[in-house]
Amino acid sequence: MAEKKRYLKITLQGEIIEGRPHPSFFGPRDQLSLPLLLKLIEAARRHKRVQALMLVLKNVSVGWGEIQEIHQELQRFHEAGKRSLAYLEMANNKNYYLACGAQQVYVPPSATVDLVGLRAEMFFFKNLLEYLGVEPQLFGLGKYKSAGEIFTRETMSEPNRSMLDSILTDLQKQFIDKIADRSHVTHQQVQEWIDQGPYTARQAAELGLIDGIRYQDEVEDLLEGPETGMRRLSPRKLRVKEGWLKRWVTFYRPQIAYLVAEGVLTTGESPRRGGRRPALDSESLTQFLRNARKRKRVKAVVIRINSPGGSALASDLLWREIRLTDQEKPVIVSFGDVAASGGYYLATAARVILGMPATLTGSIGVIAGKFNLAQLLTKLGITVDALDKGKRAGYLSPARPFSKGEAEAIQEQMREFYEELFLKKVAESRKKSPEEVRKLAEGRVWTGAQALENGLLDQVGGLVQAVERAQEEAGLPKNKKVRLVHYFRRRTLRDLLSFPLPGGLLDHHVLALMAHDFRIH
Repeated sequence: MAEKKRYLKITLQGEIIEGRPHPSFFGPRDQLSLPLLLKLIEAARRHKRVQALMLVLKNVSVGWGEIQEIHQELQRFHEAGKRSLAYLEMANNKNYYLACGAQQVYVPPSATVDLVGLRAEMFFFKNLLEYLGVEPQLFGLGKYKSAGEIFTRETMSEPNRSMLDSILTDLQKQFIDKIADRSHVTHQQVQEWIDQGPYTARQAAELGLIDGIRYQDEVEDLLEGPETGMRRLSPRKLRVKEGWLKRWVTFYRPQIAYLVAEGVLTTGESPRRGGRRPALDSESLTQFLRNARKRKRVKAVVIRINSPGGSALASDLLWREIRLTDQEKPVIVSFGDVAASGGYYLATAARVILGMPATLTGSIGVIAGKFNLAQLLTKLGITVDALDKGKRAGYLSPARPFSKGEAEAIQEQMREFYEELFLKKVAESRKKSPEEVRKLAEGRVWTGAQALENGLLDQVGGLVQAVERAQEEAGLPKNKKVRLVHYFRRRTLRDLLSFPLPGGLLDHHVLALMAHDFRIH
């Protein structure tokens, strides 16, 4: 008797995160992690009875680089002779790009396909701060290091505009390449579609942007009809999560440690809170790295970095721990959606760096400063009294501005950190001279494709390729079964009771390695 054919249905809704889902009492409870999603698709590819995959996309929050990793795994699924469909409810640029990884795309009759091209947007708060009586005293080292511009300008500076235009141009090309490949049309045709969007479901179907107009149950009928005879397989049946039995059976296999460095870099230990931008504390990651160094069964370490940077001190301390680990066993870094400034600083301590073509990379530069609240305090009728035992004891106080000497001292700290630490570490990692690196630095952000061309990346790839490279660097045969061990900090009661407020407040040290804050949608 022939085995019944199956199809796997995966619903993507809300944020796709890098680490393990940790719901709080006040945060989202249905998060899906990228590693788990990739494992599901891989398991479906290997399952003999699974012949098709249905992706249900409902207002998914996911990065451009992460989408390309999903596309990569879907391509391997197709190469195994299997079929994929996508049902798309919210068809904006990013969700439509994600759906283009499937062989067929369907939307409901009421949907719109907002194929309108990419846009980078920044909000500027200079006038608001002036009105409030807040003086931003921020210094950036590097002509492209414009992370503080949103507080000091009304519009983009020319270097910043030029950099963003370069990023948008490259990402738009990658966007168009995928649509043209899926629809079998020229790049010029796709650009014309973009310029004439958005579209109703009917218009999108007539143009060939989608393969049909169907409700979700009707798309399922395409797979469950008499012609295919397939039945749905629950993702739980694939058993991609590690249970106690699997851990016991695979206990003596060689291990690859998997660490996630996501969010804004801070020193010390921060609560594991939800929110759009979590905090990455140096203390937890330091403990994980030291543990991985000690464990004999751990043969290599993969660090997933998805961070715009943060504290310069935290970046440097973690760089040291990564370097010490790599001296004992290979450390491979995989970039997520963004690995810039302090996020890139960490990666320079690793043996190999991988990223996707859309990953925002670089921003090699330093930012420092504070907000002078003196005028605001006066407006509010708040007075400040203090005792100082040093001429510059209150240089970080928000109640007064920097003196000329204090500003010069801070800029000297920035210069020394940039010249003696950041540039030299990048130069050593990338096997370039400091002068060669300087041309790629100045705070400039690159796409992953540009970064690879400039030598800031070693290889295009995502998590799957990073694990394969780690196994290779550790001297383990390709056919050798290894166990990927995910290091994570277990949540405490304090963490669970924390409201999902945005993380990422920097510590009080004045130097920071932060990338630009802009949205591409």
